Amino acid sequence: MNISRGLFRAWVLISLLWIMGAGFVAYTIATPDTVRGAFQPIGATKGFVDPFDLKKPFYETMRSPSAEKLSLQFREVEWRDRSEWDKDGSMAVVDMPDGSRLYMHDQYNEADKNYIAQQFWDQRWRRWGYAAGVIAAWAFLPCILLFILGYSLLWVGRGFRQS
Repeated sequence: MNISRGLFRAWVLISLLWIMGAGFVAYTIATPDTVRGAFQPIGATKGFVDPFDLKKPFYETMRSPSAEKLSLQFREVEWRDRSEWDKDGSMAVVDMPDGSRLYMHDQYNEADKNYIAQQFWDQRWRRWGYAAGVIAAWAFLPCILLFILGYSLLWVGRGFRQS
């Protein structure tokens, strides 16, 4: 009877089942927020902007992304903000082909809105890569740790064997 071969086969079976199950669960948890979620650009302001001074024209406080060829970053939108912005219409909403939504100030001109949407779409592979990393960690890390633990126990057990 070969205990190490049997344990290795058990590890392979358990790992395959874990990878399928945990991979699916991680996919359903990670992709709605990181890939198909709602995002907004982090606006670039012109120096210090008083948040209570909303009477100034929009482009007097905000930089134009298309005119200055800015590289934009995006952040997730909280569900509370999302439901509020869907009702009041102060934000322009762009539905992307991958199921994600982009919220931006309605006061941006059309050139800036198109530029922001294109920047967001160009960064989709970065979001997919992040989601793939999270899914891979959920699926493979426990399998690797189980293998290391099992092999360590076999190594210790072989030390007690008589020559």
